[in-house]
Amino acid sequence: PISILKSAMVRDRIAHAYLFYGMEGVGKRAMASVFARALNCSGEDPPCDACASCRKAAHNNHPNIIKIRAEGQFIKIGAIKELQGRMAFRPGEGKRVFILEEADRMNAPAANALLKTLEEPSAGNVLLLTTARSHALPMTILSRCQHLRFAPLPREEVARFLREKEGLDAAAAAALAA
Repeated sequence: PISILKSAMVRDRIAHAYLFYGMEGVGKRAMASVFARALNCSGEDPPCDACASCRKAAHNNHPNIIKIRAEGQFIKIGAIKELQGRMAFRPGEGKRVFILEEADRMNAPAANALLKTLEEPSAGNVLLLTTARSHALPMTILSRCQHLRFAPLPREEVARFLREKEGLDAAAAAALAA
């Protein structure tokens, strides 16, 4: 997924909607945040973590990066209506990125409202839907997103990281990686 997103940025061919899916804990939300920062970064190698845009994003107060989470059990239609209202205006600079965490938790009215947005995307806006349960999303929404599957890292790679970066011995690294 990382190479696909980097390639899209280099070619300036960013889709209007992405679905980041995979098991819980593999980094979908973290990748959505990094990608949102990269889309708004003004540095040389985005995200640079040094420009004003990256610093705002790091402090969770970037006006172009909006996270939408469930209120209680569901993401409700009010959150999607607010998203649509914000999409009506072009961002001043960069791209406005909406991150819908656990998108499968949208109730039916919210999903239907989001579908209208996905059918008629507005310029300068990108939707990032994350979910561990892509099968729970309506097919109409799935068909309008670019799908990126996130899989767990191989045990060997995790063990190598633990040995090299954390200084663990081989047995402990292998046990933790498992």
